[in-house]
Amino acid sequence: MQTELGHIEPTAPSCVNGSGRFDDQYDFDNCQRNVENFKSEIESFVDCKLREINEADAEAEQAAEEARSKATEAQDVASTAKNEVERLSSDHSQAVNDFNTRAGN
Repeated sequence: MQTELGHIEPTAPSCVNGSGRFDDQYDFDNCQRNVENFKSEIESFVDCKLREINEADAEAEQAAEEARSKATEAQDVASTAKNEVERLSSDHSQAVNDFNTRAGN
């Protein structure tokens, strides 16, 4: 499996899957080095995954902040429109009252 940043998930060295004891000291030492390298590869892979997590968290937070900002803007627009409608409704009521007064009603 490959990470977003291009790191490939490490796999255990094949030497650990053998049956029985190692043939000789060279095989033992070689497998031991491979296992140690595997541990280092895992640590590097985990670091890479943690960077991916942190980047994804930062992107999510930025997207959330942008969404909150847009929502606030939309609420401001709605509030302004509501105020305009209420003002126009009041203006209409006043015009009707003025008309009726002038008409003697």
